[in-house]
Amino acid sequence: MQLFLPSILISILAILVVILLIPKFSPLIIVIIAAILLYVATTQHLNMFWDEYRQSTWQESLKLFAPGIMIAVIVIFVLYSILSFFSTGVVPIPSLPSMEMPNASTATNPVTAAINTVMNTVSDAANSAANAVSNLTNNNNNNVKRNNQNNNGTRKMNNNNSGPSRSYLATA
Repeated sequence: MQLFLPSILISILAILVVILLIPKFSPLIIVIIAAILLYVATTQHLNMFWDEYRQSTWQESLKLFAPGIMIAVIVIFVLYSILSFFSTGVVPIPSLPSMEMPNASTATNPVTAAINTVMNTVSDAANSAANAVSNLTNNNNNNVKRNNQNNNGTRKMNNNNSGPSRSYLATA
């Protein structure tokens, strides 16, 4: 009974500290307290069991093999990681249904017809625009020739006139 009651009292005290005090501490204080408690517990453990650690000599023979064992464990771990990475990355690909493509001549006929229609429309529009421009140019040249003839005739009749008597806009 002597060990039972103090253990319960310490547990109740620890519960009260955790519930009431720890939430009020900042994270930095909690880390510092945890580090101090870890150091105290490790020191107490080593002081309490130092004789057992000193008398246990079966580990002394393993000190020679420790570097080789560590290197072997690391190599095995790396190889296992590489193998597991490449062996489990298989993704099943479902088979696709067979697709039948149409004949090349039948596939290009509508496309060729559409391209020809567009090209004919564009060339017709370009021809009509060129004809309209040439008609305007011809009419303009004829009017200029008539104007020049009229102005030249006026000059011959009137020697005081040093230029055309009227502008082109006035004659049109």
